[in-house]
Amino acid sequence: MDWMRGWKELGDMVWPRKCGVCGDFLETDERYVCAECLADMPLTYFWSWRENPAERMLWGRTYLQGVMSLFYYSYDNDYKELLHEIKYGGNLRMGRWLGGMLGRYMREGYPYPDIVMPVPLHWRRKWKRGYNQAEVIARGLAEGMGGRPVETGLLRRSQYAASQTQMHVGNKWENVSGAFSLNPKANLEAFRGRHILLVDDVLTTGATAEACWGALSVIPDIKISYASIAFVQRPC
Repeated sequence: MDWMRGWKELGDMVWPRKCGVCGDFLETDERYVCAECLADMPLTYFWSWRENPAERMLWGRTYLQGVMSLFYYSYDNDYKELLHEIKYGGNLRMGRWLGGMLGRYMREGYPYPDIVMPVPLHWRRKWKRGYNQAEVIARGLAEGMGGRPVETGLLRRSQYAASQTQMHVGNKWENVSGAFSLNPKANLEAFRGRHILLVDDVLTTGATAEACWGALSVIPDIKISYASIAFVQRPC
């Protein structure tokens, strides 16, 4: 509607918005990322690529139905700023928007999961940050897939550990080993044979995916997939 666009234009004049990637001012119809950066986003297309690099990284360590990410993360491009804005800048709307984008792509070439489940934060870290960025992304992804249920009560992070952002690969494995467990009050029978899609912000070494899979795999006949906004490219 014309009046709504007018309000948006007025809002942009008073509180100008900037692209989360390049920092340029956004046009009225643009959300979070400008049209040019959105067109150049380094999409992985893992949702339509079986045996993709993310899946191969976890071969022999888990039995996942599929692994997919929205875009490639590398230290020499500015798309990593989107994750920083969600995780440390409190931009929950951007997190939900990116999750919705991934969900819509997954609808094109990926079997629907029964349940979407964010990788949990330890309660102390969630209390400090005020939110779990994986849950924000998961809720957007569930909406993008057409409205899948989001489950936050089954899996929990039972150990408080240091942030993995600056850790070396070996330390990341140690940091999450045994860190996740099932809620003893959960009705595990309700999840028998269900397909669960685990959701996180970034897939780096696969240590978190493996640890979550290890906790969930005791449920009979369960199927598990894994999705993230970003996949970290590592040198060959």
